[in-house]
Parts: sequence; C-alpha cells; structure tokens
Amino acid sequence: MERALTARRVRTTTPVPEKVGPMRSRRLRLALSAAATALVAASVLTVIGRADAHTVAPVNPNASASTRSVLNWLAHLPNRSTNRIASGFFGGYSNSGFSLAQTEELRNATGQYPAILSCDYGSGWATNSDITALVDHSCNASLKSWWNSGGLVTISVHSPSPANANGGGLNTAMGNFADLLNPSTEAGARWRRLLDKMAAGLQDLENAGVPVLFRPFHEMNGDWFWWGNRDQGTFRQVWQQMHSYLTGTKGLDNLLWIYSADFSRGNRTAFYPGASYVDIVGMDAYDDNPQTSGIQSAYQELTALGKPFAFAEIGPDSQGSFDYGRWITAFQQSYPRTTYFLAWNDGWGPARNAGASTLFNNSWIANRGEVDLGTIVEPSGPPPSSPPPGGTLLAGFESGTDGWAGTNVTGGPWRVNEWAAQGSWSLKSDVNLAAGASYLRRTVTQSLSGRTTLRATARVAPWGNHAAGTQAKLYVKTGSGWQWHDGGAVTVTSSGATLTLNLSGVANLGDVREIGVQFVPAGGAGGGSAVYVDNVTVQ
Repeated sequence: MERALTARRVRTTTPVPEKVGPMRSRRLRLALSAAATALVAASVLTVIGRADAHTVAPVNPNASASTRSVLNWLAHLPNRSTNRIASGFFGGYSNSGFSLAQTEELRNATGQYPAILSCDYGSGWATNSDITALVDHSCNASLKSWWNSGGLVTISVHSPSPANANGGGLNTAMGNFADLLNPSTEAGARWRRLLDKMAAGLQDLENAGVPVLFRPFHEMNGDWFWWGNRDQGTFRQVWQQMHSYLTGTKGLDNLLWIYSADFSRGNRTAFYPGASYVDIVGMDAYDDNPQTSGIQSAYQELTALGKPFAFAEIGPDSQGSFDYGRWITAFQQSYPRTTYFLAWNDGWGPARNAGASTLFNNSWIANRGEVDLGTIVEPSGPPPSSPPPGGTLLAGFESGTDGWAGTNVTGGPWRVNEWAAQGSWSLKSDVNLAAGASYLRRTVTQSLSGRTTLRATARVAPWGNHAAGTQAKLYVKTGSGWQWHDGGAVTVTSSGATLTLNLSGVANLGDVREIGVQFVPAGGAGGGSAVYVDNVTVQ
C-alpha cells in the first residue's frame, strides 16, 4: 500500500490486552504432524477417494510441521461451502504505532476477531544513524499471543532503502538495484544487515512455534517503492537470493513466501521469481469497485501461476464511506479461489467504513476461532466411477494440458491437482455461470476408426450459484463439415460424473477434428465457478 503512506501511520497507543479465544485449533496445531494432518484429512471429514486427496506443501522441504499445516489448510479452503476465506487485518508498523486497538474496534463492529493478524517490521520513510533500527520486531509479542489464541500471522516489511547510509528513501527508486546481490558493495552490505534484523524477528517467532505468512517486496510492479519497477531479471535474482539467505543460511523453517503484485499496474507476473520460491500468490487491491476489470484481470493472471491465491491487501479509495459488503459479493461472483484477504487499517479499515459486519459474518468467511488446521476439506462425495479397463487414454493431464483449450471461459485451462478422476491431475477452467455454455476441448485431426466408446469424467466446482444444476455433453466433431455428435446431457456435480459417447453410427470416425466437453448451466445460474475434465479414454 503506497497511497498517503505517512497519513496512515498509527500513533503509538497502549495495546489492548489480548482476549484468549478458543484453544481447539491451537491444540490441534501442537498435536498434528504433517502426516497426522493428512490422516485427519483422509479419515475424518468426508468420503474422499484416493485420487481426490492431495497435500499442498511449502517450497521449503524443511518447513516445520505447523508451517506445512497452515499452507495445506489455506490451500484447501476454496473446496469448502462455508468458512472458505480466512479474514485478515493490519495491526500497524512495529516501531511506529503497532497496536491492537483497531483490532478491538473491528471486534466491536463485527463481533469477530480476524483469522489473520498482520504486522509490518519496517518504517522505511524514517532515518536513523543505525539503519537496522528502522527494522523492528517488537510486535512479535502480540503475534505470538495471536497464534496461541487460535489465529494466524502475516508480516510485511516497508524496508528503508539500503542505498542510503541512514535509511529513508522508501518512495525513491534505488539507482542500482543489482547492488543487493553483492554484499561487498555498501548497499549490498546494508541490505544484509537489514535481512539479519528481519531474520532475528522471524527466528524469535520460529522459536515460539509461530508460522509466518512472509510478504517481502510487495507491489513490486508499481513505481512508488525503492524496489518497485526495477529490472525484472535482477528483481527475480534478488528475491531468490533473499529466499536462499533466510531459508538456507539463516535456517528459517517457519516462512510461507507471499508474492504480492499491485492490481493497478501491468507486469503483475513479470517479477515472479519462480514456483520454487513462492508459496502463495497475492494481489494488493485498493478500489471502490472490487469487481473492476483491472482487479479481475489481475486475478486471472495471478491464479494462472498455479499457486494458492490471496488478496494480500484490500481497501477503498474513498475512505469512510466504502461498503465492505461489496467484497463478499466480489469473492462469491468473481474470485472464488481466494484463500484469505487482509484489510488495511486506519481510514481504509472495515470498522471505519460501512459493511464490516456484512463481510466478516458472511458464511464464506473464517475468522479467529474457526481456524482449525486439522480440518482439510477435499471435494465432497466419493470419486466418480472409472471407465472399464482396456481403454486407451487420450488425455489424463498428468504432464500438461495435453493440447486442450477453453471456449467461453474466464480463466485457464490449467493442469491442477485439486481434483482428479485418475492419477493426480485434471484440466480446469474458471467460468461465469451466467454466460451460458462453456467448452473444454482439443482440436486435432485424428482417427477413431474401429473404436466403439468414448468416455470422459467431468466435474463442476462446489462454489457458484448452479441453480438447478449444470449439464455436460461429451462430443466429437468429424469430417470437413465438422459435424457435431454428442452422448447426451448428463448432470454433473462437484463429485464428478462419467460422460459416454457411443461411437457406433458416428460418421467419419477416421477424420475426427475435435473432442470436447460442453458445460451448460441451468437457467438462473450465476456467479463464478469452475469446470473440470479428466480421464478421456476411448475403447
């Protein structure tokens, strides 16, 4: 968040004592190892087929069990029908006004504490003869208490510019960003000292057993921070080196790395350091219209990276009069893959605008007291039946999208491992249920001569207003006239359904031009959802 930064600094106040909330999820965190979490997911919740179950693990192979549990829980939230987006709130800058006072305001306005409490370690607008004094982790005491009370924590860093001996320069572009890669330069040496100070705070939290959603270099595609809009290749190297330094050299195993671009600028994924260095992708979005085209396009770009997605900062442009209830509508209609959101404080905060209770008390929202890391929700219901043995697999999506494309979809298609009819992967696209029929298909000339039956498994996501249901047809187009043949409409659900096309009597089987699945929502359906295809076989 760069808008009027100095105006939103919180004056230091006496922190309001923490209220100890339900301890059930805390006990689960202490008791569950990563293996135990998987066991609970498989045996306690729903009837889960082997192909449906999966674990989302951090990029750090040495991540602690509790850190693994946090990521796995967040990544699975979009599978739920309720409590599917964790709420969050910014508590302030650690050495420049961090306080729980506004968190209590939020509690008074909504009856809820947010699931996630945020602190920022940096005050990069200030100067000090000791630049490391501008990185402060005194908010750790509150973050430990929050974790022990059943919540999660996230940390960002508005770091001072290492280009300056005394810091400051938060909003001044750094002249030679590549200096950060070389600790023998003055800027590179100062950067190591700043990282060491951050690491000390993060290590203190690790010693207390607290996992951290760590969000460095946020809004890197903007032009308002010293790290913003730098050379893209150099930025990626700096991120990768920072990741290696904190995770490897410093041995921090409690970090989940958040890549968070700003919606209002381009190049949202151009600075992405790679899947091996990021656990969650996020977006910072300040706008009075949460469903503006810029936010929607940023969502599509970032979710296409294949990582769990979060709104890492949200807030309005018009402070004091914004209706936060608009965000729950946006989540349900346009951003169903969201795992958490973080509302900013001060004049941007929910309690100081309208609609806070509408957002935080909606059934989609998980607040503190509803963070239960032992509850992993996979797609409900038993897995669809597999086709009879002996068929030839045409598309299983285990190594890619297998040449398939989407028509009338809002995102994708992507190869995903959140559901599968066979193996571990399937093909997925986001759709607008109010926009009519959508298609997942492969256009290729091939022969199915001598074959008798084409089969595929189709699924719809559990979210979205499906009204009376969505129907799917498995089809082929054959010959130079691309003649349509389908196997008839089948109602599909989040449990999946097997589609069958009898090929006997289909003309021009030696010249099949397209194979696909058509999804047709019922009248009255609306909002965002997703469709899936897997296990396309022919006999």
